[in-house]
Amino acid sequence: MKKKLTERQLRRFYRMLSVRMTDFDCGRHCAPQNNDVPHCCDQEKVVPLLFKNEYKWQREQGAFWQKMPIQTKADKKLVQDICSYNVFAVCPGAQDCRRTRRALVCRLFPFEPFIDDRGCVLGLVYLGGKNGDCSLMGKSQRIYNPTYIRNCIRVWQELVDTFPDEKDMYIHESRKRKRRVARMGETVRFFK
Repeated sequence: MKKKLTERQLRRFYRMLSVRMTDFDCGRHCAPQNNDVPHCCDQEKVVPLLFKNEYKWQREQGAFWQKMPIQTKADKKLVQDICSYNVFAVCPGAQDCRRTRRALVCRLFPFEPFIDDRGCVLGLVYLGGKNGDCSLMGKSQRIYNPTYIRNCIRVWQELVDTFPDEKDMYIHESRKRKRRVARMGETVRFFK
C-alpha cells in the first residue's frame, strides 16, 4: 500500500520548518548575483517537486502552486520519470513569494538527509548535484539555527518512514557520498 502525507502531518511539518534557518535572508544575499532572483527560486534552473498530497493541500488553500506546464519533450520525460507520489509544480516566483505557502522542498533546501543502512536519519548534508550557486553551500553549521536543524532531521525521518522509495533512494545516496568521501581519506560531515 502506498503511503501519503496527511493534512495533520503537513501542518506540523510546515510549522516546524517555519523557524528561521539563519539570522539573515540568504535569498537577499545571493539574488544580486542572479538578476535579483535567489538561486533556489530561479524557475529557469529549479522546478520544485511536491508530494501529491502536499500539492492537493496547497491547492485547497488557493492557486499559489500550479502544475509545471509541459512545454518540451524533456519536460514530458521529466514528469513521466518521477515517483507516483510526486508532482512538479511552479509558484508565482521569488518576487511574489508568500513564505507561509512555501512547499516542503523550499523549506528543506539546501539539505538532504544522511541515512544509515537501516533508514535512520543521522543528520543533514548539503544537497548534491547542481546547487553550487547557493550561497549557503559549504557553510559551517554555526550559521544555522539549531532548532531548524533538529526540526529538519525530524521531518526527514518522518518523510523517509512514510515513503519507502525515498528511504531507499537516500540510503543509496548516503552510501555513495560515504564512498566518495572515503576515497579522499575523510568521513562524511553532517549536521545534527
